Amino acid sequence: MSEKQTPTLQYRTDGPEEGPVLVLGPALGATWHMWDRQVPEFTRHWRVVRFDLPGHGGAPAEPATTVGELTDRLLATLDALGVERFGYAGCCVSGAMGTDLALRHPDRLASLAVVGSAARFDGAENWSGGAEIRANGLEPVARSAPERWFTPAFAGAQPAIVDWAVQMVRTTDIPSYAAACDALAAFDVRAELGRIGVPMLVVVGAEDPLTPPAEARVLVAGIPDARLAVVPAARHLAPVEQPAALTDLLVRHFTTAWQTSPPLTPAPGEPVAQDAADRPAAAPEPAPAPVDQATSPAPAGFGPPTDPDEAPAAEAAAAQPAWDGGATAPAASGAVLPGLAGAFGPAAPAGDAASGAAAVPHIGFGPAPAPLGDNPYAAAAPAPAPQGPGTTDGTPAASEAADADAQALRLRAEVLGDDAPAVTAEAGTDAFAAGFEAFAARVEWGGTWARPGLDRRTRCLVTLAVLTAGGHLDELAPHTRAALRNGVTPAEIEEVLVQTAPYCGLPAARAAFAVARRVVAEETAGV
Repeated sequence: MSEKQTPTLQYRTDGPEEGPVLVLGPALGATWHMWDRQVPEFTRHWRVVRFDLPGHGGAPAEPATTVGELTDRLLATLDALGVERFGYAGCCVSGAMGTDLALRHPDRLASLAVVGSAARFDGAENWSGGAEIRANGLEPVARSAPERWFTPAFAGAQPAIVDWAVQMVRTTDIPSYAAACDALAAFDVRAELGRIGVPMLVVVGAEDPLTPPAEARVLVAGIPDARLAVVPAARHLAPVEQPAALTDLLVRHFTTAWQTSPPLTPAPGEPVAQDAADRPAAAPEPAPAPVDQATSPAPAGFGPPTDPDEAPAAEAAAAQPAWDGGATAPAASGAVLPGLAGAFGPAAPAGDAASGAAAVPHIGFGPAPAPLGDNPYAAAAPAPAPQGPGTTDGTPAASEAADADAQALRLRAEVLGDDAPAVTAEAGTDAFAAGFEAFAARVEWGGTWARPGLDRRTRCLVTLAVLTAGGHLDELAPHTRAALRNGVTPAEIEEVLVQTAPYCGLPAARAAFAVARRVVAEETAGV
């Protein structure tokens, strides 16, 4: 009797055929198109493989009732493509697949990121159960998808994306969606998180109602080499709502935390992956080289190559605000959901000669996205030449200074969160201090925190120590909260404060402990 063959998943590839592989997984109810905004930048570094869940985006309706079964189908797909080791980023149920990969097949993973995921999904009030889906269908889920996936401000400003979300869920196979709900309900790896040895980035939207930041902190607290990134002004589909922030976070993670060879042996007591013994040892793969995004051109857009005769129209579309749904892309191969023309961007070059990217037509649609912008973590740019535009004395033009200030405030919001006291508000009510506050934000966030020499987590630890030594307790509270949001554990905060005590004095350390204890209790409530 022949052994039953594992089904494979619907997939597409983009980027250089010989590059290291990065696999991207969609959220429940979404398709591979949710990563359209990241693909142009990712293909400068990796061969990108995207897949659809069963019954999603026109994929075969072959329901899978466990996360492990979905993982096995993904591995069967990658085996058929000849992919041995890869980086992986997944959202929602695909994030659970990434965690399952790290537990059962760590030898296949070079690096891992999960977005809007959890160690356990059962019991979350916003998740629909499989039985409910089978009884009521997907129309109620489709109508509520924009509210769960996007913040009200984004949904109100981007009706084309709202329509895309609704149509995407409506066209999903009901039994396949219900089976995925059952898979999520049965998923619980809280007791196994300590066995994960793959470097992992945990990303969550600050306003995600499905997998809130508290769930992300459970992952970070339990996994030895995990870091947390909370994305402001985002809900569950952060790659769509905040594409530039997600692109930056993932590029930085995968270019700095890419394991060039699989672990030699499993951790003590850890079972060997079922197929590991039968697979020949893989040669170490080259890690993708970090790229200085501050000097790299932003991707031009999405979709199949624009006809030369239509260049003026393409330029007009590129000038429109991001996601405005004001243009329809040329027809592309592959299944396209109804009503989606205009939701995603038109034409970027299919291949990049400089990076060796293969000329694979991209399946995308709609107006050009906004440029990713300068890297907020890059080293400060050199001073402009004396005859710079709009200046006579070598100082930046007003627009350039405003852009630099905006970048500084954006980085501040990413580190401290949107709930941190706004320096601009304070400056706006006090003309005497306005110039100082602008200067301080530019130096602190546009200069010091933007330097590339240390990662954010390390800078958070250093900042806590310095604030404790200086007795700056008002500043210590928001920076303690920022440390937790950027992957620092409560135990590490405790060690930093203990380390400061002999050097700054016991009273100062004791006062800092009081502040940190309160913040940790607030941030970990319910975890």
